[in-house]
Amino acid sequence: MIVLGGLGLIVLALGIGAGPLLSESAWSHRLPKAAVFAWAGVLAGAIAAAVGMVAVVSTGHHGLGHQVAEWLVNCWHHHEGNGARWYVLNALLLGATLAAVYVSARRYRHTLLQRRRHHEALQFIVRTSSELDDVCVLDHPVPVAYCVPARTRLIVVSSGALDRLEDGELQAVLAHERAHLRHRHHVILTVVDSLAAALAWLPTFRAARRDLPLLLEMTADEIAARRWGRATVAAALRKLAISPSPAGGLAAGGSDHSQLDKRLARLETPPPADDAQVRRLTRITAMTSIAVPLLISAAWISATPLLC
Repeated sequence: MIVLGGLGLIVLALGIGAGPLLSESAWSHRLPKAAVFAWAGVLAGAIAAAVGMVAVVSTGHHGLGHQVAEWLVNCWHHHEGNGARWYVLNALLLGATLAAVYVSARRYRHTLLQRRRHHEALQFIVRTSSELDDVCVLDHPVPVAYCVPARTRLIVVSSGALDRLEDGELQAVLAHERAHLRHRHHVILTVVDSLAAALAWLPTFRAARRDLPLLLEMTADEIAARRWGRATVAAALRKLAISPSPAGGLAAGGSDHSQLDKRLARLETPPPADDAQVRRLTRITAMTSIAVPLLISAAWISATPLLC
C-alpha cells in the first residue's frame, strides 16, 4: 500500500499541481523550447505513475497477474479476508485504464482521419509552386500559410500571402512551417490532445492542451528568427490573417489574437540571454519526473513474486 500511495501522490502532484505551476512560470515564454521539454516530462511522468499504479495492483498478491500465474502452476490458494478489496481495486483501475485508452485512441484516430481528409481535399484545389518543391499555392485572397503533416508533408501558402509578403518575410514564414514539420510538433499536439480528451479531469492535461500550441509556435518563431531575424518574422506575422488551423495543421499566423500578440511581443523584445541554468534544471526535473515512477514500479514488480 505504501508503494501504491506513493505512486498516487506522484499522479496528484504532476497531474494537478505541476500544470498550473508551469502555466504561470515567468520563464516559459522566454525559453519556449525548454518549457515544451518540461511539459513533456510532467505529462510522461504522470502517465508513468498511473501505469505504475495499475502494475502494482495487478502484480500484488491479489492482483490479476498473480492470479494468472497461480492458475498456470495450479497452486490456487485460499485468499485472506482483505482480498475482496484488492479485487475491487483491480476492477476499478482496469476499467478506468481501458476507458482512458479507448477515449484517447478514438480522439487520436479522429484527428488523423480529419488530417488525411484535409490533405486529400487539398490535392484538388492547390497548385504546386514552380520555385519551391515543398510548397503548394492556394488561390485565395486571404493571406494564410500553414503546414499539413501527412505521408506527403505539405506547406500551403495562399496567393494572398504571396502578394503581401516580401521575399524575406515569405522565407521566414516557410522556415517557421518547416520547423514545425522537421521537429514533429504536430505529433506532440496530437498526443497531448488525445490524452487530454481522456484525462480532462486532471488540470495539468487541460493546461497542456491550452499552453503547448503557443509554446510550439514560439519555438518555430525562434528557429525562423535565427536565419531571417526577429523583426522579419514579426513583420510577416502581422501580414498573415488570423484563421483556425486545419485538423492537425499549424498555421503561421495562429488562430488566436491574444496568442499572436504574445508572439509579437516576444519577437519585438531583445533576445533572451542563454540561461543555461534554467535549461539544465528543466531537463533534470523532466527526466526525474519520468524516472522516479518508473523506478518505483520496476522495483516493486521485480520484488514481487508472480508465482507461488
